[in-house]
Amino acid sequence: MPIRVICFDLDDTLWPIEPVIYHAEAQLHHWLCQHYPRIAAQFDPLTFRQLRQQLVEIQPQLSCDLTRLRKLSLAQAAAQVGYSDSLVEPAFEVFMAARHQVQLYDDVLPTLEKLHHHYLICAVTNGNADVRRLGLGHWFDAIFFAREVGAAKPHPALFEAVCHYAQAQPAQVVHIGDDAVCDIAGAAAVGMRTVWINRYPHKPWSGTILPDAMIHSLTELEKLLINWNTKESN
Repeated sequence: MPIRVICFDLDDTLWPIEPVIYHAEAQLHHWLCQHYPRIAAQFDPLTFRQLRQQLVEIQPQLSCDLTRLRKLSLAQAAAQVGYSDSLVEPAFEVFMAARHQVQLYDDVLPTLEKLHHHYLICAVTNGNADVRRLGLGHWFDAIFFAREVGAAKPHPALFEAVCHYAQAQPAQVVHIGDDAVCDIAGAAAVGMRTVWINRYPHKPWSGTILPDAMIHSLTELEKLLINWNTKESN
């Protein structure tokens, strides 16, 4: 079947995520120091990370809703030091504002501009970054969040949601991502074609399910898709 739908992971596929989260958590801690110092004194970014892990162990369903998880951790921290949970929403917005200060890889915008004219473009993420808030919404036809579907990659629900939305067979969808399990194994399990974006030339493959293709830059993607569709039409 010819490819109709291109599906992108976001974090570490369209931008590096580690510096973004580090900065966002630092900004949140700075804000807490100014407005809720008792929380800041007891909970630094590492302590909050440990608290979130404890919450996931108690409520595993939180692993697919990072927004709710972060809000619950803020509410619990507030309760422990005697603050009202009214701080949760403004504190979370401080985090989210910084969470969306991403630095796109250089190949992202040129690739989206080219592909948007020929394919349905979707984003699929376990995180809470929103391409619309990043000013990229006009390049995407839809975005699918794990928290809205109720399951995180590699669970098939997110990938099946893309197929349902696009009214496409899985073989007509290509998923591009950086993670061997969440992206490649997850998409392959529902029958999608998979492309591993490996931005580090010496990084070895760590998965058990091989991707249909590997690229080091999204600039390679258009040619790959044309070749696949040419073979399908012959």
